[in-house]
Amino acid sequence: MYRFMIADDEDEERRGIQFLLNRSGFSFEFVEAVDGREALMELQKQPADILFTDVKMPFMDGIELATEARKLYPDIQIIFFSGYDDFEFVKRALSLQAVDYILKPVNPSELEKIITMVVERMGKERKESSLNRQFHKNYVLSRLLSQVPFGKLSQEYDRERLRFLEDYTRLILMEFDEDFFGVEAADMRTFAGLFKGVIPFDYDFLDLTPSQGIFFLKSVSREDDYVKEVARCIHLEVEKEYKKSCYLSVSRKIAGPEDIGRAYESAESALEERFFYKESYVYPLSEKKQPENRPVVNDGRIPQVIEKDVACHDVYSLKKDMSILLDQCRSNSFQSYIYTRFICANLLQILFQDIPDSGLKLAGMVEDIYSCTSFDDLEKILWSAVEELEAQLTPEKDSPKHTVALVEQYIREHYQDVLSLDILAEKVYLTPHYLSSIFIQEKGIGINKYIKNARMEKARELLLSTNMKISDVCEQVGYSNLSYFCRSFRNEYGVTPDQYRR
Repeated sequence: MYRFMIADDEDEERRGIQFLLNRSGFSFEFVEAVDGREALMELQKQPADILFTDVKMPFMDGIELATEARKLYPDIQIIFFSGYDDFEFVKRALSLQAVDYILKPVNPSELEKIITMVVERMGKERKESSLNRQFHKNYVLSRLLSQVPFGKLSQEYDRERLRFLEDYTRLILMEFDEDFFGVEAADMRTFAGLFKGVIPFDYDFLDLTPSQGIFFLKSVSREDDYVKEVARCIHLEVEKEYKKSCYLSVSRKIAGPEDIGRAYESAESALEERFFYKESYVYPLSEKKQPENRPVVNDGRIPQVIEKDVACHDVYSLKKDMSILLDQCRSNSFQSYIYTRFICANLLQILFQDIPDSGLKLAGMVEDIYSCTSFDDLEKILWSAVEELEAQLTPEKDSPKHTVALVEQYIREHYQDVLSLDILAEKVYLTPHYLSSIFIQEKGIGINKYIKNARMEKARELLLSTNMKISDVCEQVGYSNLSYFCRSFRNEYGVTPDQYRR
């Protein structure tokens, strides 16, 4: 609905204009004023989208009113109407960028034509303004989540352009095991709109990488359990609509814009618990499975105790001590699934260090450990090793730095192909979770973000050094959806590919 100000000192004229406008089929909220001074007072209280004003009025004429209105609201649409066909008035009206100058009595068809043109123009301007605001939002949020300090952003933008950040009080991080955004879900507006009936708060959505998206919840005062229930509903909606599973992590409450980056980091860290809880999709978990009442053994002593059990051929004690260690692993006592795998791989070495000719068997079991996607699978391997006692830890160990270098090289050489964490992990014979962790440790960013950066850098190079069409650049750097590529480029560099080339 648009707000329509009619300023005229004749009651019949004002009523007549309203009558004609109501017949136009557009929805208006009308405000009337009997002279220019009264109209200006109303505009100072509340803005109007369209000013329809007579030229000759007492106290303040239409030209003066339009001049002041333009100062207050630079985008206001101004239409003059008058009983005087005076060229000087027309010139002054044009200098104020008026839409038109209509002579009384008003011709209904002429008025309808002008109003239709004005409404269409405002609709287009509103849409463009909304898109620009959204691009600005996404760009600012992407930088914050990349750990650009809020203080730096405050120096680059005025306070009003960052005020939207103050609305956010929670994040819900969404992550898929493979590329989803731009593949399964190409239109982010459509995707975000799916959850209007699921999320009982106002929210914004950003696809940070092809496999990771974030809901920014506004003005949420509810406790953790309630927000986690909302996250479970999001998971169910995704399964229903796309037949895909996703994992969600609810952040702690956000204290202010400067806290958004830290909240994202903590939410991402909580998703590492996925390894220990195969069938759980919302994190951090409210209740973790606790070991039964078993004797507590100091973490550092458990391997030595198990080594003694093996040396003494004490199978009973071995199984008991293995149970204690596995319970501590499951309760995440070691804080990381990476270190948990390391502990379990060392257990294999302890179990079979004295068994001859067991190298191949051991190598296969260790590979299985690092391929596990859940702790349940890892536990089965270890109990199988206890039963067989036929393994020894002898797999080749490449340094994380070398492994990451190989992954980087592969990404640089195959940026135009389909890339995912699973594909890259297979190339270096690691599990996706383990590769993701060592990559972040070495490079400081996740693999999906690194892939996106590599593609964006190549796109930037092609835009500057070739005359390729934007659509061809899109395909060349591995994107199948042009609009998604353009939006990703703008989120990364703040301008569209076409603007960057110009």
